[in-house]
Amino acid sequence: MALTNADFRRMVAESRDGGSRPFAPATLPDRFTPQGEAVSRPPMRRDGHDVRTIEIVWAPTPEPSRSRFLGGLAALAKVLALPVLVVGGLYAQPVYECQKQKSLGMLYYGTTVQMCVNERMAERAGSVQAFLERQIPGM
Repeated sequence: MALTNADFRRMVAESRDGGSRPFAPATLPDRFTPQGEAVSRPPMRRDGHDVRTIEIVWAPTPEPSRSRFLGGLAALAKVLALPVLVVGGLYAQPVYECQKQKSLGMLYYGTTVQMCVNERMAERAGSVQAFLERQIPGM
């Protein structure tokens, strides 16, 4: 993005005067200088040195958008979201099935929903262990 001297000077003047436009418009040259065409040189002083002007523009610092508490809370939620979803996904199905069995009267006498869930989770752990035992020798 090319910025002409006039645009830059206007931007500096507006920032000093308290103008409302914080950024200068983006301008690009209509064409690029061909190789054979002479390039204009910067103005030279009488003693033969180049004249160069450097202008430094100070910009105000942006205000913080949120409090630290909300930022920390959001970071904590991001870190804990995956483990909560994994554990909830593994635990939700057995709880649902056992609750359904209880409501239909299909649990054995004296069996609680928690006992049913523990039994289902143990079955899952046993099936994962058996799967790993089958796969590890193949590796």
